[in-house]
Amino acid sequence: MRVSRYQMLLMVTAGVAVIILVSTAGATRWVWLSSLLTTCGLLAGLGVSFPQWQMFGRSLCRVRTAEKAVALTFDDGPDPATTPALLDLLARKRARATFFCVGQSVARHTELAQRIAAEGHLIGNHTFAHSYWTNFFGDARLRAEVGRAQAEIARVTGTTPEYFRPPMALTNQHVFRVARELSLKVAGYSVRGYDRNNQDGQVVLGRILRRVQPGAIILMHDGGVPAERLVTLVDRLIDQLQAQGYRCLRLDELVACGTVA
Repeated sequence: MRVSRYQMLLMVTAGVAVIILVSTAGATRWVWLSSLLTTCGLLAGLGVSFPQWQMFGRSLCRVRTAEKAVALTFDDGPDPATTPALLDLLARKRARATFFCVGQSVARHTELAQRIAAEGHLIGNHTFAHSYWTNFFGDARLRAEVGRAQAEIARVTGTTPEYFRPPMALTNQHVFRVARELSLKVAGYSVRGYDRNNQDGQVVLGRILRRVQPGAIILMHDGGVPAERLVTLVDRLIDQLQAQGYRCLRLDELVACGTVA
């Protein structure tokens, strides 16, 4: 099995700690050990927050491709207050997207989940309940949470998800172990608009467009965002992307265009 960067970090930290224990004494030893452990904890914490670091395993964050294509991805739906208007817009723009759906929302809004699939978009797994404590779940609880979402999405849409994005895109060693067990690929992102935190659509749009490049995976939300604000943002974004020659594809279609970065 491939050694993860997190495992390498732990091994290097352990090695350096041994050197410190052997070569120092007294207060100096504890100062160095404290600094070492703080640095290790900081790096691990940043690895949790930034899937692009690939700290705990391989996240799909970008595709290496010469084609001007990107993947629009939407988290936390389906949301009957927002998703229908977004689907209408995507149909008008002839753009395809990937929806990382919450299992219990799929169970509550079956027709909306079926519409997402029927209109040619890709559905990914975003856990069953989208708990903000997901990153603290052990293997067993996380396996039950993700597996339940898999089963519900497959039951409602007839398609079993291939990709999994954990809530808030936070990763750890449990995420990758469970994903492997359930034959899921972990999806991160290369561009994030922070559309739920910022009500100024122009600021969000500018943040996304500054970071877009061929093969980009753009993270937005169709759950918990006012419909008018989201549709206005996505409408302007697609117009700008298409004006620059970009195509908006499903995540699996984007992967087929190149190699995973």
